[in-house]
Amino acid sequence: MSYPGYQQPNWLGGQEDADPFARQGSAVLAIFSALVGLGIAGALTWQTLDLLSLLGNATSVMPDGWTIMIVSHFVVAGLAFIAAILVFARLIAGAFLLLISAVLAIAAILTAPIVAEGVAASMVSSVTDYGTLGAKELYFHQLFEFEFDNTQATLRFVALALGVVLLIIAVLPPSLNWLRRPRNGYSEQQAGW
Repeated sequence: MSYPGYQQPNWLGGQEDADPFARQGSAVLAIFSALVGLGIAGALTWQTLDLLSLLGNATSVMPDGWTIMIVSHFVVAGLAFIAAILVFARLIAGAFLLLISAVLAIAAILTAPIVAEGVAASMVSSVTDYGTLGAKELYFHQLFEFEFDNTQATLRFVALALGVVLLIIAVLPPSLNWLRRPRNGYSEQQAGW
């Protein structure tokens, strides 16, 4: 029964035949992706600060490649941190920034021996590890050795692994649907009686 001049509220937002739970998002997935983003930010920051402490007084005469690598690690860590905060604030841009920071974190870790020549030296515990491998081969050998006896190698591996995980989950539809959904549970169309 309807009264003249009274419009029935459309509780389904114009989708009468649609399943009301089809667009329901996953808060757990979105929050997990933000936590992984914070993990990347933490791992890259810790790794870079540890590298700077290893260099000690040599930071004043660092080659340009090393400076670029260090600055890029801080930028990627900052971007991942900001993206995670945006996801916690339920802004959709945060999910896409998490995706970008995941790609940049993977690129930063994998291109480090190309950008900063000799960076593998920070990942070995003794000079005897230089034996038969070249600098780039030694870097990747230490990165994927899984012995975790060196802080630099461990933190670089953690940042790379978290980057791959984040690359996979950052913009999955359940996460994006949760970020798109209004906080009070009603859409603007539903509220307009």
